[in-house]
Amino acid sequence: MKLYQIKELSTKDLKHSLKDSMEALQNYRFQHSTGQLENYKAMKTTKRDIARMLTVLKQREKEEKNTDK
Repeated sequence: MKLYQIKELSTKDLKHSLKDSMEALQNYRFQHSTGQLENYKAMKTTKRDIARMLTVLKQREKEEKNTDK
């Protein structure tokens, strides 16, 4: 998922996508440990997507705090 796509999502949708990505990463890790993972690149891209989502969520939280003051 690209950064501009993540920024277009609402906070609720972003949290839902984050949860799904975390579950997918956990599944990839399990498959990797059992030797069943065929696409190692998927694990790397999922980690990056999670990092992007967390970054956007933190930015939104900071913006909310600044507007509340």
